[in-house]
Amino acid sequence: MFHDCRGLEITATSSDAITAFDQTVDSYLGIKPEAAPNLKATFEADPEMPMAHTMKSYFFMLMATGPLKERSRKAAADAAKFAQAATKREQMHAEAATHWSHGRKGAALATWETILEEEPRDILALRLAHHGHFYEGDGQNLRDTVTRRMFAWNSDMAGYGYVKGMQAFGFEETHNYDAALLAGHEAVEINGHDAWAIHAVAHVHEMRDEATAGIDWIKKNKVGWRSSNNFRNHVQWHQMLMYLDQQDYAEVLRQYDEELWDAESDEYLDLVNDAAVLLRLELHGQDVGDRWQALAEKCKDHTTDQALAFIDVHHAISLSSVPGDDVKVLLDAMESYASESSDDNAEITGAIGLPLAHALVAHRAGDHGAVVDLLMPLRYRFHLLGGSHAQRDLFAMVLINSAMASGRTNVAKMLISERLARAPQNAWNLNCAREIGVAV
Repeated sequence: MFHDCRGLEITATSSDAITAFDQTVDSYLGIKPEAAPNLKATFEADPEMPMAHTMKSYFFMLMATGPLKERSRKAAADAAKFAQAATKREQMHAEAATHWSHGRKGAALATWETILEEEPRDILALRLAHHGHFYEGDGQNLRDTVTRRMFAWNSDMAGYGYVKGMQAFGFEETHNYDAALLAGHEAVEINGHDAWAIHAVAHVHEMRDEATAGIDWIKKNKVGWRSSNNFRNHVQWHQMLMYLDQQDYAEVLRQYDEELWDAESDEYLDLVNDAAVLLRLELHGQDVGDRWQALAEKCKDHTTDQALAFIDVHHAISLSSVPGDDVKVLLDAMESYASESSDDNAEITGAIGLPLAHALVAHRAGDHGAVVDLLMPLRYRFHLLGGSHAQRDLFAMVLINSAMASGRTNVAKMLISERLARAPQNAWNLNCAREIGVAV
């Protein structure tokens, strides 16, 4: 029996395997491209290490791509086999991987939370619970799964900075912006390459409508977030939102072409980022040219993934922005999945994902009345899709745009009034208010 760098018992055949696994976990927490090579090194040191197989299963699920689900299940089965003589904690990790890979996300979350009751320093379970609550749209547990474990942590422990970065994002998503800034700045001071913490502080500036401060923060920490994997594109996306707030559309388009767009990437977060910024540009009245075509070409390969409803609704935007039947393929696949699958995500797809996807398609087709009819009953349930306030704000913008375009003047005034109360100096809010006749 060995111990990891936080003192937790872990089953392996050599200290080399433990070192490689610690490096795997660290690179996962840091969202670094070295995560996969470090996991490979772990397998080379110990091909039967239970936690290595569990991590392999987790990594496949984190990629959120349909064809990888079966590979995740196989890795989880191997983890369960090799964990039979391992610790209870390792057996529970294998159990969580099995649940997740079979679509039982809620059961996986419950298992990680149980692990953390016994071992609050299990930073892998902590990060996965944090991730899971994020895509459940559960802001309170996103925050509290970290905060309720802080009694077991101190600044001398390996990974403490990552814990503070997670805490910062949880504070931000529950609107405790001052606490988020304190935790986020502490995390970045400990580790300037913590992209999640850098991104958490950027979120605060976005939500506070502090575009200049947000751009300055992202630029100041560029060396840190640029060292991450494709998550660097998401931080870039946040910077682009802030330039949108400043109405510097030329800079947003430049960054899209030169920094955000990756012709080789098929990562779901890249596809989501791209769709979200292009539609926002159009909502700001900008012409994005033929950029939708290249994005839709990628998305059509993912119409039957149904990994997350949050991803599917963004594919609906891209696919309905170009001619063709691919968006119908997506909608039909979502409907079949919602009615036939037992996955936890299938329930959310049916209740929220499908009507939202239909609304987004209707918006692209100019059927603005249908958009309002579909989205008004849903607008306080968007969070169930997961994602952040900043990401989901796109759906609120679409609803306002359609309320204005369909002549639902009082609905538009109501929605704009709400936004002005939260961000009274936001340029898009002010432009809409003037157009619809709301005093500013």
